[in-house]
Amino acid sequence: MLFAIFDVAIVVFLYTSQPESLAEELLTLEAGKANSTETLPRDLLAGPPGAKRWVVRIVDTPHRPRAPEQLRAPNGTARLIDWTQRERVAGGYRISGVRSVGSPQHPYWLFMEFEGGGIRPYAPVIGNEIVQHVALPLIPLSVLMLLFNIVAVRRVLRPLRRAESEVDALDPENGLTRLSEPPSPREVVTLVSAVNRALDRLEATMGTLRLFTANAAHELRTPLSIMQMALMQLPPGKERDALRNDTEMMIRLVGQLLDLTQAESLVVEADQRVDLAGVGREIVAELTPKAYAMDREIRFTDLGAATIAGHREAIVRIYRNLIENALSHAPGPTPIEVVVGPGPQISVRDHGKGIEESDLAFIFDRAC
Repeated sequence: MLFAIFDVAIVVFLYTSQPESLAEELLTLEAGKANSTETLPRDLLAGPPGAKRWVVRIVDTPHRPRAPEQLRAPNGTARLIDWTQRERVAGGYRISGVRSVGSPQHPYWLFMEFEGGGIRPYAPVIGNEIVQHVALPLIPLSVLMLLFNIVAVRRVLRPLRRAESEVDALDPENGLTRLSEPPSPREVVTLVSAVNRALDRLEATMGTLRLFTANAAHELRTPLSIMQMALMQLPPGKERDALRNDTEMMIRLVGQLLDLTQAESLVVEADQRVDLAGVGREIVAELTPKAYAMDREIRFTDLGAATIAGHREAIVRIYRNLIENALSHAPGPTPIEVVVGPGPQISVRDHGKGIEESDLAFIFDRAC
């Protein structure tokens, strides 16, 4: 839009600074209203807008003698040619001239003369020039610019869309994933590089947090073990049993916290296979003495087809945590039922009151 306005301003300035050219164009434009029948149309007889005096007449045709005094050019030439003369008069200017019109079969000549002032009579000429030299060239140019902008914008946005897809596909459990940097444009490359650097800083921060948690859990084990041995030296009684249970719960929580921090750094090899039934039997055999001491029973059932790709140590921790939680929360002498299969699944049932319905949505939250 600004370019078009600037172009129009240039056309107006150039033509207003060349009054002779305006006069020639004006007479040519008015003569173009004539037809080949030697009958002057009404719009030609009306003349240009704002003309104080307008005269137009046919001065030569194949059937009408020439009027030499009207055909004579300002330089004195009496030949039949197009000519234009502009002269100053009181209150403005006078423009006169001759133009050849009609068809090749019926040619004739027009003499035109008008007096006026200001730029208003030239409005049709300037408007015609704006249409021909501004509007018409700008239409294809605007279409080409629009197509170019569409292609350019799509090319620029293509790597952004790819980066958006990669951001949406980022896995919180895999902190090593980064966005692929496109070769161009430079602005998109800079943005993607900044995002990757932010991911690097975030991964470093999470690594520091995991390391702190692991160290804290590891350091807590020793004082808790010492506390547990010191409790064994207290006289038997309800208070000692209560303190012992609380200490065992703290030891179990610290162990689970350490298992959690270690599990986040586990890498599962593609060819690493684990037999859920075999691991289940080992853990049940390991925890059975503890269950008997609590007057409890652990029942194990293998329904088959339970070999999966996974990390054996992590699965051992899952078994142990589930069974220990069942032993801690199941009521009375009810059995703990461990079932493997069919297929890649395990279940531990403790016959307790279960989880409150209001808490089901939060059972996988770490804070619960």
